[in-house]
Amino acid sequence: MDSMLATGAARKRGKPASGAGAGAGAGKRRRKGDSSGDKVKSKGGGKMNEEISSDSESESLAPRRTEEEEEEELEETAQEKKLRLAKVYLEQLRQQEEEKAEAREFEEDQVAGRLKEDVLEQRGRLQKSVAKEIQAPDPADIRILRGHQLSITCLVVTPDDLAIFSAAKDCTIIKWSVESGRKLHVIPRAKKGSEGQPPGHSTHVLCMAISSDGKYLASGDRSKLILIWEAQSCQHLYTFTGHRDAVSGLAFRRGTHQLYSTSHDRSVKVWNVAENSYVETLFGHQDAVAALDALSRECCVTAGGRDGTVRVWKIPEETQLVFCGHQGSIDSVQLINEEHMVSGADDGSVALWGLSKKRPLALQREAHGLRGEPGLEQPFWVSSVAALLNTDLVATGSHNNSVRLWQCGEGFRKLDLLYDIPLVGFVNSLKFSSAGDFLVAGVGQEHRLGRWWRIREARNSVCIIPLRRAPRPPAAGS
Repeated sequence: MDSMLATGAARKRGKPASGAGAGAGAGKRRRKGDSSGDKVKSKGGGKMNEEISSDSESESLAPRRTEEEEEEELEETAQEKKLRLAKVYLEQLRQQEEEKAEAREFEEDQVAGRLKEDVLEQRGRLQKSVAKEIQAPDPADIRILRGHQLSITCLVVTPDDLAIFSAAKDCTIIKWSVESGRKLHVIPRAKKGSEGQPPGHSTHVLCMAISSDGKYLASGDRSKLILIWEAQSCQHLYTFTGHRDAVSGLAFRRGTHQLYSTSHDRSVKVWNVAENSYVETLFGHQDAVAALDALSRECCVTAGGRDGTVRVWKIPEETQLVFCGHQGSIDSVQLINEEHMVSGADDGSVALWGLSKKRPLALQREAHGLRGEPGLEQPFWVSSVAALLNTDLVATGSHNNSVRLWQCGEGFRKLDLLYDIPLVGFVNSLKFSSAGDFLVAGVGQEHRLGRWWRIREARNSVCIIPLRRAPRPPAAGS
C-alpha cells in the first residue's frame, strides 16, 4: 500500500519534473533571448566572444534576408508592370471605343442631316443657309470673257461647272472653259436660205437650257425654232418646230430628258428630246411669255410678261396655278426649290413666292433703285434673276451698273440686300454654278427682248464672279 502511494507520489512528482524540464527549456530559450539582450548590453563592455559570435550570426543571416526581400521586390515590380500595362491597354481600348462611338455618332448625325435635307428637298422646302457665309466679291477678281459682237441674251453652266454656254443677238453660241476662260467651241450664225451650211441660228437666240446629265443643250430663237445639240461636241442633233412665235424660255426637267418650252405665242410645249418627239401643248397666258424654269417635278413655272402673272403648270393634270403681285411686265423667273421661286419685273420689283399662296411672300420694290430727273423717277427694270438651288441666296440684275446679291429670310418671307457687284450694261442673264463657287452674268448694251435703250459704255461679255465663303469657326471642343 505504501509502495503504491509512493509510486503515485513519484508519478505526481514526475509531472512537475517534466514541467520543470520544460521550464528549463524555456529558461534556455529565455537565456538565448537574454543573450541577444546581453548583446545589446555588451556594447557597454560585455563579453567579446559573445558579441563576435552574435554579430557573425546576424551578418550571416542578413544577406539572405536582403536577397529574399529583393526577390520579393522584383516579383512585386513585375506584377506592377503587368498591372500597369494592363491598365494602359484597357485605357487604349476605352479611347478607341470612345472614338468609334464619336465617329458613329458623327456619321449618324451626318446621315440624319442628309436624310432631313433629302426629305425637305423632296417636299420642296429645303433652304440651306449660305448667304451669310458669302464674302463681298472683289471687282478686281471678276473675269470678263469677250467673243460676242452683240448683246448677250442668255447663258447656262454645265452641271460639272467646267464650261459655260453663252448666246447673243449676233445669233452665235460660244462654249467657254471656266478654268482658262478660252473658247472651246463656236456655233456660228446660219445664213438664211443657204443649203449645205452648218446648222445654227439665223435670228437672235433668246434662251438656252442644258440637261442635268450634261448630255443635251437646247437653244431657242426668234424664228420659232428649238435646236438640240450634243453638249460635249456641240454637234447638232434635232430641230423642233411647232411654236408660232419667238421661243423665249427653255428648261429640262431634272433627272430626265423631258424639255419644256414657252414662246411669245403664249403656249407651253412639252418635248421628249431622247426620243426626238413632241408630247403636248398647254395654253393659259394672256400675253407673250417671257421666261420659264423647271426642277425635278413634272411641272414648270412661267413669267407671263404683260399679263402680270406667274404660272405653275402641272403637266400630268394639264392644270395651272396663277400668281399675281407685280405691277409691270414680269420678265424673269427662277425656282429656288420645288415649293418656292423668285421673279423680277420691269416695275423694279423682286418677289418671292410660295406655291401655297397666290400672293408674294416677300416683295422688294425698287430693288435696283430709281433713275430719271427729280419728280420723274422711274425704277430700274429687273432684267434677270437667279437662285442658288435649295439655299437662301438670290441674285438680281438690271441696267443700274450692278448685280445685287440678296439673302432670303426664314420661310422666304423677307429679302435683305447683301452686296452690290459693279457691272456696266444690261444684265440679261444670271446663273449660279452648281456648287455655288461662282456667279455668271451675261452683259450687253441692250435688253435681251428689245432695243429700248443702248448703253454705249457697256461691253458685250460674259462675266464670271467668284463667290468666296468665310471660313467657319471651329466647333466647340475640337
